[in-house]
Amino acid sequence: MNAYSYAAEFNPFAAMDADNTTTEDTFFPGDVVQLLTGSPLMTVLSVCEHGCVEVAWYDDHKGMNIDAYPREALEHWDGED
Repeated sequence: MNAYSYAAEFNPFAAMDADNTTTEDTFFPGDVVQLLTGSPLMTVLSVCEHGCVEVAWYDDHKGMNIDAYPREALEHWDGED
């Protein structure tokens, strides 16, 4: 185990690149995301240490929904519909 992998295991900011920008698959509470296959816009509530991302979204029929998805199934919303 090198110093970076040790830090990444215990440091939530270790997923940042050297220039302190987040990598594409890094999610933080408040980020707006959607499923790679398409979905309503969702807000990240939390991220577990194993890569599970808890999200919330609103549905006209069911109201507020909360669910969790693997990090690999989500992408950041690009601001376009």
